[in-house]
Amino acid sequence: MRTEIISRVFEGVSMFLNIISMALVVYALMSWFVRPDSPLYRFMSRFCEPIVAPFRPISRRLIEAGLRIDISVILAVAAIRLLQSLLYRLLAFVL
Repeated sequence: MRTEIISRVFEGVSMFLNIISMALVVYALMSWFVRPDSPLYRFMSRFCEPIVAPFRPISRRLIEAGLRIDISVILAVAAIRLLQSLLYRLLAFVL
């Protein structure tokens, strides 16, 4: 019973993190094709920008070092995937 509950919680958290990752990818693509004053873009910006903001300084440093694109969204998605991996390992250790 306990392991089933923990497993279900992990599945829910994993699904939530997958949704956030997909939203970040959509937000990045929208930044190329949708006007910034669009209501949908503003909504996505309000949702995604707090997640991406911690990675902006790293991306700025890379841009100053010669990288030509902003990879803050990629770094955020990578961090989410790392978090999922750590949670999975923690779940395997607990069970």
